[in-house]
Amino acid sequence: MNDPGLDDAIADEAGALDDDSGQGSAGNKQKSDLDAQHPHAARWWLASTAYPLAAGTFGPMASAFNICSLAQTWRMTPGGKDITDPKWAVAINAVSLFFALVANLALSLTMARRIRFEIAQPIIIAGWYISSALLIGILIPFGVLMYNTENDGRIYSQGYFYGTFAAGLYFIIASMMVVTAWGAAKGHYSRGFKLTTSQRTLMLQTIVFFIYLLGGSAAYATIEGWKFLDAVYWADYTLLTIGIGNFAPVTHLGRGLLFPYAVGGIVVLGLIISSIRTLMLEHGRQKMSAILTARTRRFLIKEAYSENNHFPGLVPSLARNDPDTQRSDRERQKREFITMRRVRQLAAVQHKWISLAISLTTWMALWLIGAVVFWRSESYDHWSYFQALYFAYTSLLTIGYGDVYPVSNLGKAFFVFWSLLAVPSITILISNIGDTIIRFLRDLTIFLGELTILPGDEPFHDRLEAICHFSWTDRWLQETTGESDTTQDILQGKGEQADPGNATYRNTMEAEEHKREESARKRGDTAAENIHHYHYLLFREIRKMTELAMSNPAKQFDYLEWEYYLALISGKDKPTDPEKKGDAESEDDVQRTIRDWSWIDFKNPLLGENGEVQWFLGALTDSLDRELRRASQSYHSPEASGGAVDEIQMHVDEDEDRSSGHGTPRDS
Repeated sequence: MNDPGLDDAIADEAGALDDDSGQGSAGNKQKSDLDAQHPHAARWWLASTAYPLAAGTFGPMASAFNICSLAQTWRMTPGGKDITDPKWAVAINAVSLFFALVANLALSLTMARRIRFEIAQPIIIAGWYISSALLIGILIPFGVLMYNTENDGRIYSQGYFYGTFAAGLYFIIASMMVVTAWGAAKGHYSRGFKLTTSQRTLMLQTIVFFIYLLGGSAAYATIEGWKFLDAVYWADYTLLTIGIGNFAPVTHLGRGLLFPYAVGGIVVLGLIISSIRTLMLEHGRQKMSAILTARTRRFLIKEAYSENNHFPGLVPSLARNDPDTQRSDRERQKREFITMRRVRQLAAVQHKWISLAISLTTWMALWLIGAVVFWRSESYDHWSYFQALYFAYTSLLTIGYGDVYPVSNLGKAFFVFWSLLAVPSITILISNIGDTIIRFLRDLTIFLGELTILPGDEPFHDRLEAICHFSWTDRWLQETTGESDTTQDILQGKGEQADPGNATYRNTMEAEEHKREESARKRGDTAAENIHHYHYLLFREIRKMTELAMSNPAKQFDYLEWEYYLALISGKDKPTDPEKKGDAESEDDVQRTIRDWSWIDFKNPLLGENGEVQWFLGALTDSLDRELRRASQSYHSPEASGGAVDEIQMHVDEDEDRSSGHGTPRDS
């Protein structure tokens, strides 16, 4: 996913969002510390992560094409007879492959943290640049010789075009790594590839696929008597499930081997496409979403504080001359909360449609530009541009009728290169279509069905009245962050988990704290009762957040829920049960706890990339850790109050009594 190229201020805010989004997790804290050392890391995400990932993916492809350029002579007669290449050209071609393999190996070892970044980068860059220069150095002389008056009608073979593709890929990925090295040298990010295991695995999957492709091609070239590069062309459209059909196995051995060969190749290709979609689409969208969120936040805050709000139905007014904003701090907090929620929702909608536009543009470019190349390469066969469009379209969608197919050497070689780019692009496009257009059509179908032949549970009159007051804006925004009844029931404590008589409930620390709270209440020890009640609430809400973390779609909390949880996390005032959070006394306590909170700050948790449930889970866990440390210090401190020590000692005695017949007493 490419960086949309917004201005520096927006990128800085996006970086700040990334820094703050990982609260409550040790791994994310390390990430935040690293980003603090390199404040421009978000802006340089392409150079620090995407470029090395692309180099690791296209490097093996370029080497595979280089091998193909060595497998066949670069010139042939019009009748298809190969013409021997000069020995110096073959030697230079082999040397270029050697340098490329060294660069690929250095990149793999660096990603595996076997070689230091500073040592490997010069090897990688120099290796690929040398490979590109050597190939270009023999491509140009061959091009001059081909147009010599004494050429006698010789034509380029597929090997020559594979050499051209390899030289171009070497130069592009070497240039990417130059940008990566330069950014690290300038301190924009750390010197090293901070790639995850799955990201590094993508390079290994690509290497396995091309070994599988070339190995199978060599086997079928021998079995079926094909030329090796024709077998590569056949293996490519077979493993990509296009099935053009102008080459097909005719021997029993070839057809028998097709069963395991095709299945194995399709599985490996599926892993690669899944990795590309996950790494480039999912991880790339986090950075793009952060930038869009920052831009949307700036726009909506400007509108909210403007005296002439142009979107009153979208964002509430925060202007000073608005009497509603001066009613109370709570009203201001609620309006700021609604504004930030709209920011997240609008950014999600923007991201979905921008992703669709980018993937659709990429797919259209591959289709239209690819058709131009096929049109020109098959001009001797009198292809029209419409025929080229037709062939490219059926190949992109892996239909592969086989009525039209390339026969020229350029057409076959370009098809292999083009199809390896085009098929993953259609997968990403279909995914983005599913998130936008298909979802819209599904909702429209359900809407029309409720009006006609599939009425809902509501009476028709009530349904018609609801439609008249229907807001497409709210419906569209809510679609991005749906909420299920199940998650709401969990939050409210419904279900078997909230039953004190349930075995699972009794065996948790939550139940233990509840018992201690009841014991302190019976003794009239208000201080101990409040402490254990607070611990009980923390344990209970952590359990609920753990359950909510597994729900889909992700849970989003309303303003009252945020008030309650912020008060619980802060621990400044006595927290109350969420079922009682509507009481006036409870609301006053909440307001004293969060009166200094500002929702419009760009570091507020509503705009974090990890989601609200994850943020609450981390914050509640930190609060519980703080309370348990405080209790431990009270127990071990000689200056602790006698009542607190007596309370803790009492629980130790209870535990000793319960475990008296089972060996050493456990710690309370």
